[in-house]
Amino acid sequence: MGSASGEWEIVNFDDFLVHYSPRLAMSVSFIKQFPPRHILNEELLSGGSDQGMSGGCYWKPFEITEEEYNEVREEMLTSPSHDLEYDPGLEDRKTINKWCGAVLSHHNPRNRSAT
Repeated sequence: MGSASGEWEIVNFDDFLVHYSPRLAMSVSFIKQFPPRHILNEELLSGGSDQGMSGGCYWKPFEITEEEYNEVREEMLTSPSHDLEYDPGLEDRKTINKWCGAVLSHHNPRNRSAT
């Protein structure tokens, strides 16, 4: 993974998802929702993005297989350090933007009446 300044570093996949993913970090780290495979692959295939003044991050685009996804999902959903949940009701959202919007409307911790 690299920053806009051009420096590259190796990070663990869970650290990437929780801290560095330009479009998924908020839904994962603050709202505690783990994405479906097609949403995660959309992010991984993007290769990153520029985040303006915060610099963003970049990586060589790739995607994970169903087997790899199941391993990562199992590890992250059962790890007490992440305390994540998976909402199968949001699997039908086709894009990151749609999925993140649905996560916010269904699981926003600031909205006490969220379902």
